Amino acid sequence: MSEHGSRRAGGGGGSRGRRSANGGGFSDKLDGLANQLSGMFGKRGGGRRGGDGYDDQYDEYGSYDTRGGYDDGYGEQPADVASGGGRRGSGRRTSTRSGGGRGDELPPKDWWMKFINYPRYGKRGWRHWMPSIKQVLSIFLGFLFTIIGVVAYAYANTQIPQAKNSIAAGNPTIYTYDDGKEQFANIGVNYYQVNDINQIPKVFQNAFVAAENYSFWTDPGVSFTGVARSALNDLFGSGQTQGGSTITQQYVKNAYLSQDQTLGRKINEVMISIKLNHSESKQQILLGYLNQISFGRGAYGIDAASRAYFGHPISQMTENNVGEAAFLAALVNDPSNFSTTLANAQARKDNPKTFDRFEKRYNAILANMSQYGFVPKTVTSPLENNLPTVKDFKPPNLTGYVGYMKDAATAYLAAQMAEYPNDPATQKFANIDNLSKGGYKIVTTYNHVMMNDAHDAADALWTGTSYNGDGKFNSKAHASDNDVHLAFAAVDPHSGELKSFYTGTDGVEDYAKNAFNYALQGGVQVGSTFKPITLATALQTGKFSLDSEEPGTNNKPLYWPANAKQPMTFYDTTLHKDVFWPPNEDEEAPPGSGSTTLRTGLAMSLNTVFANLELDPAIGPQAVLNMAQALGINPSTPDLKPVPALTLGVAEITPMRMANVYAAFANGGVSHEPVQVTAIVDQRTGQTVWTPPAMRANSGVNKQVMSANTAAGVTSALQGVFQKPDGTAAANHYAESLAQEANFNLAGKTGTTDNNHSAWFTGFSSSLATSVAIFRSTADGSLESIKGLGYDDQSTRINGMDWPTTVWSAFMKKELEKDKNSFAKPFPAYAPTCSGVSSLVSPGQSVEPGTLASGSNLPGTPTGSEANCQSVFVPTPSPTPTPTPTKATSTTSTPPLCQAPLQYDPSSGQCVNLPPTSTDTTSQQQPTGTGPSNTTSTGPTSSSPTTPSSKCSKNPQAPGCDTSTTSTSSSNPFGLPTG
Repeated sequence: MSEHGSRRAGGGGGSRGRRSANGGGFSDKLDGLANQLSGMFGKRGGGRRGGDGYDDQYDEYGSYDTRGGYDDGYGEQPADVASGGGRRGSGRRTSTRSGGGRGDELPPKDWWMKFINYPRYGKRGWRHWMPSIKQVLSIFLGFLFTIIGVVAYAYANTQIPQAKNSIAAGNPTIYTYDDGKEQFANIGVNYYQVNDINQIPKVFQNAFVAAENYSFWTDPGVSFTGVARSALNDLFGSGQTQGGSTITQQYVKNAYLSQDQTLGRKINEVMISIKLNHSESKQQILLGYLNQISFGRGAYGIDAASRAYFGHPISQMTENNVGEAAFLAALVNDPSNFSTTLANAQARKDNPKTFDRFEKRYNAILANMSQYGFVPKTVTSPLENNLPTVKDFKPPNLTGYVGYMKDAATAYLAAQMAEYPNDPATQKFANIDNLSKGGYKIVTTYNHVMMNDAHDAADALWTGTSYNGDGKFNSKAHASDNDVHLAFAAVDPHSGELKSFYTGTDGVEDYAKNAFNYALQGGVQVGSTFKPITLATALQTGKFSLDSEEPGTNNKPLYWPANAKQPMTFYDTTLHKDVFWPPNEDEEAPPGSGSTTLRTGLAMSLNTVFANLELDPAIGPQAVLNMAQALGINPSTPDLKPVPALTLGVAEITPMRMANVYAAFANGGVSHEPVQVTAIVDQRTGQTVWTPPAMRANSGVNKQVMSANTAAGVTSALQGVFQKPDGTAAANHYAESLAQEANFNLAGKTGTTDNNHSAWFTGFSSSLATSVAIFRSTADGSLESIKGLGYDDQSTRINGMDWPTTVWSAFMKKELEKDKNSFAKPFPAYAPTCSGVSSLVSPGQSVEPGTLASGSNLPGTPTGSEANCQSVFVPTPSPTPTPTPTKATSTTSTPPLCQAPLQYDPSSGQCVNLPPTSTDTTSQQQPTGTGPSNTTSTGPTSSSPTTPSSKCSKNPQAPGCDTSTTSTSSSNPFGLPTG
C-alpha cells in the first residue's frame, strides 16, 4: 500500500515503485519528477499512461484502491510493481519487466496527434522535440503555396494605373511675377516626345540595355535578386539606396509611382512591372523609359538630351553614333552632378573626381556593348577614354534679383510642405520634384515694377545724400562705406503677400556674386522698432490707453531678477557716468517731466517708458513675447526670450518679418502668414491646382491677434513719429516731405542698436508695409559699427532716422506717386477707452476684433472717463515701505500684488524688477549678427553674417568704434555683451 500511496502522491509509476522496494534514492526522485512532467503533457510512460499527479488521469487508465491495491482494468498487480506513468527503464529494474501488466503498451493517441504528431509521439529525449522530415517538408510546402497564393491574388488584383508622372512635352515649369503672365525664370525641362521607338537608333536602345539591364529583352520585367536586396535594406533600415531595378521597374517607378524608398512601394512596383511585361511589348516599355528619364541640363527624355548635349534631335542620330549612345546612357546614373561637371572645359577641371567617375562609367558601358554582342569590340575599343564632343552649357540668367526671387519662391514652397504635412494638395503640387518635371506655372507675389523701385531706392545710398544733405557714400574715401549690407522688404497688409524686396552689398544686388538674401534670411537686432509690439500688448490688456503715463526718467535703481542683491547700472555715454536706467543718448523726456504718455514715449522712443511698461505687473515679458509670436515672429528667432531687454529690440529678425508685423497694425489687428506664391497652375488645363493655406477661405491660418482698436491705437502712436516736435523721423526732410504729401497718413518707427551695429526704419501706409535695415559685416560674419557711414567725419553717429529712413521714404514715395488716392488712405480712428479686462491671447489664438471710434478719422482725445486706464510704475527700493503711487490720466491707484517675474521685496515692501539697456537713438545691446532662424526662404548662404562678433569688442580704438564702454553690475542676468 505504501508503494501505491507513494506513487499517487509523487505522480510517477515505476520509479516510485522502485523506491518502495529498494528504499528510494536521489536518482529515483529525478525519474519520478521526469515521469510526472511527461504525464502532465500527455507523453508516453514506462507502462501505460497513468499517474501524473492529476487525479483525473486515474479515471481513464486506472484507479487507486485505498485498501492497498490498484485497479487498472486488467486485474490487481503485485505490490512491488509500478504501474501507469512510470518509465520503461524504471519498470525493468523492478521484478516485472514492463512495469506490470500491460505497462509496455502506449496509451491511445489524442485525436490531434494523428494530424500533427508534435511533440513526436513515441520518441524520447531530443527526438521527442525534433520535427520529422515529413513535418519539415509539409511546413515548407505550406509556406510556399501560401506565398504563391498571395502573389497570385495580388497579381490578379493589380491594376496598371494611369501614368501620373509623365513629363509635360515642350513645356517647362515657369515662375511668373504677380500678374501670372510675365515669366522671370523656369525649372524643369527641355522635353520632346518620341512617339515611335524606330526613331531612336538601335545602338542607342542597346546602350541603355547594356548600362542598366542587360537581360531586358528576355527577363520577366523584374530582377528578383534586386528586389530581395531592396526589401532587406528596407526591413533592416540600412539607409542606403540599393540598385538592381530593371528598366521596366524604373519606368514603372517614374511613370506610375512615387520615388519613396519603402517596402510597400517596392512591392507595388514589382506587381505592376510583371503585369506590364505581359500587357506591353518590350519596345513599348523601353520607349516609355527613354521618354521619362532625366539627363541633367533640364533635359527629360532622350530626344531632349540629344538636343541639349549634341545640338540635334535623336532622329538625326545613326547606328554609327556609338560614343554618343554610351555618353547619354552614362548620364542617367547621376544626371545632376554629371551634367554640372560636363558643362564646359573649366567645369571638368573644377570637378576632377566626378569627371573621372563619369569617364569610367562611359568606358564600362562601351565594354558591355561589345561583350553582349551589340557592337563589335573593334568599334568600341577606340572610343574608350575618348568622349564625344558636347555643347557647352549656359545656365539660365539669374543675375540681379532674378536668382533671389527664384530661390525665395522655391524655398517658400519647401517650407509650406514642411508646415502642412497633412495637406494632400500641398504635398503633391508644392513638391519641387514634381514641378521640375514641367507643365506648371508658379505665380509669385513679386511685383516687377516694385522690385525695380526697390533697386532704385537703394541706389539713393550711393548716389543720393542723407537726411540733412551732408552725407554721401564713398567707399574709396570712407572706411565705413565698405561691407555695407542694405536689406528691405515690402508686404501687402491685407494679404500678407511679399510684393518687393532688396538685398545688396556695397550698392550691388547680384545673385551671382552673393546669393545670401539678407531681406529674408538671417536677421539683425531690430532696436526700437520692437517697441510697438510692447505697446500693442499694453493696450490689449485693457488697462492702458495712449494717454497712460510711465516714467520718462528714473534715478532709482532697478533690479533683475527680482531677488538680485545689487542693482543693475548702465553707462551713459552722454553724462559719462553710471546711471540706473537704460539711457537715450540724444534726449530724454521734456525737462522737469518725471513721466510721459505712451504716445509721446513712442514718438521720442524713450527707453525708460518701455522698460517700465514691459515690466508692469499687468503685462510682463512673457506677454510681450506671446504678442511677438502671434504677429508672426518665429519662436526660434535668436534672442527672442521673455526678458526685459526684449522690448528694446535685442531679437534678430529679418526685414520681411518686421514688415509683416507692422502690416498687422495697418490691417486692423489681423496677422497674416507671409506669402510668396499665390498659385500653382497646370499649364495643360489652365486650372489652378494649388493655393497656399494662408490664402484659402476659412483656413484659420490668419489670426485676429489684437482688437481693431488696439491696432488703431498703435497706428495712431506711430503716426506721431512723423510729426514734430517729438517724432524721431520728422528730422529727416525726405520723410517729412513724404508725410506731408501723404497728408500724414503714414506710420512708422526708427530703430538703432548698441555700438551702432544696425539701424532700422519700419513703417506703413494703408496699403503697404515696408521695413529697411542697414548694417556692416565682414566676410567671416563679424558685425562692425556703421558709425560714420556716408560722412567725412567718421565719428558721426548713424541713427534709424538717417539712411534707413531715407531709403524707406524714397521707396514709399515711388509707390505713392502711382496712386495717391488709394496708397495712403486715412487710418481708422482710435478710441482712448479701456475695458479694464485683459484680452491677451496665446499665439495661434484669435481675439474679438472689437470696435473702432466712429466719426472723425483723426486720433481720439481723452475723455477723462477711462478710470481703468492706468499706468503702474515699476516699484523700486526706497527708504519707505509705502508703494509708489500709480498715475493715470484721471485717476491713481496703488500697485496690485506682485506678478511674475516681479517679486515682493520685504526690505522695501515693494515689487522689484530690472530691465537691461537698449536704445533707439542711442546705444543698445550689441546685436549678435544674422543667424539661420526666422526665415521663410533658404538658399545659398555665401558671405552670410552668422557669427556674433565685432572687431570693436576686441579693439575699441579701431576706426568707426565707440571709445566709451558700458558698465553693468555683476547681476546682469542676460549674459549679453556690454561693450
